[in-house]
Amino acid sequence: MFNMAIVEDEELERRALRSIIERNADDIRIVGEAKNGSEAVRLLESERIDVMLLDIKIPRPNGLELLQMVRERHLATKVLIVTAYDYFDIMQAAIQYKADGFLLKPVRTEALLDGVRDCLAMPVPEKAVPNLRLVPAMDAAEEEVEDEIDIADRIRSLVERRAYRDCLRLVRTRLEGIYAHKDVAPRHDVLDLAEILTDLLEETDRKLPLPMARQIAELENQRLDARSQYKVQELLCQITDILFDPGQEHGGAAGERIETVLHFIERNLSKGVTLEDAAEFAHVSPCYLSRLFRKKMNTTFISYLKGQRIERAKVLLQNSDLPISNVSLDLSYADANYFCKAFKKEVGISPSEYRQQFQKARVG
Repeated sequence: MFNMAIVEDEELERRALRSIIERNADDIRIVGEAKNGSEAVRLLESERIDVMLLDIKIPRPNGLELLQMVRERHLATKVLIVTAYDYFDIMQAAIQYKADGFLLKPVRTEALLDGVRDCLAMPVPEKAVPNLRLVPAMDAAEEEVEDEIDIADRIRSLVERRAYRDCLRLVRTRLEGIYAHKDVAPRHDVLDLAEILTDLLEETDRKLPLPMARQIAELENQRLDARSQYKVQELLCQITDILFDPGQEHGGAAGERIETVLHFIERNLSKGVTLEDAAEFAHVSPCYLSRLFRKKMNTTFISYLKGQRIERAKVLLQNSDLPISNVSLDLSYADANYFCKAFKKEVGISPSEYRQQFQKARVG
């Protein structure tokens, strides 16, 4: 009996894939489903998975990043990419990370079954291990990356100034810096950053929801290596949200509404923010928000959103070695070619040229 996991953010797609397998493959058992990368990682940690049906465009870690993790950890899991995107650079990245097969949506029954059978027939590499729990922990010596007191003071200052977006960027950048040091175990610095944020919650008389408090407590017993980055980032960003308590800003004056919308945009850049989404969050009509945004920000909602996505792309290009296609997907660009054109139009050079220039400047 083979174990299968289905990783797909669309519920109807998951149901369709499950139905095809259950009706036509008696020797395959579906042991779990995931609608995002974090859930998929937990599945890999808890189950022996022989084959995974993996959509590329899922919430982070996205499909390409999850595939990369599976390969870097030498897991025995076969990965069959199921996607609606046939762009060359995305497929090239998936091939680079040694995907075991590709299927384009909508998937026909015969094609799905053939693809799964072909994957299962492939030999398992000798170094492969059954799941993420069996991967040895990083044994590089721990060292300080940045002064903890300085980080704590900077975050405290941003909280006092109500500079939510700057604070969220600082937390993200700090985590990206911690995990960027491949030869240094991130555990010590991750726990320090979590402690800084929770201490600030106490200082500002804010309470951590019980489920989140349990997640923080569980960090002490988890192997906080590269696989944990996206789960940790989401948790610490949620704590940052509580520090600024954006929910209490609803219904305020026009300036407060715009601040609420700016916070919402910053927090959801990777999820494909729309004017309608932001208006719903701020409890106003899209038409009213559009006029108010132009009046207060001296630009349109769409123009501001584009600018913020480009700025976030710059940070990712500077501080990570993610393929351009991953950066594109992370910022909810369906087409990596369109992302490259939009970036070049705004910055004047392509994403790859920007990364090269930044790396040269850093070396020099």
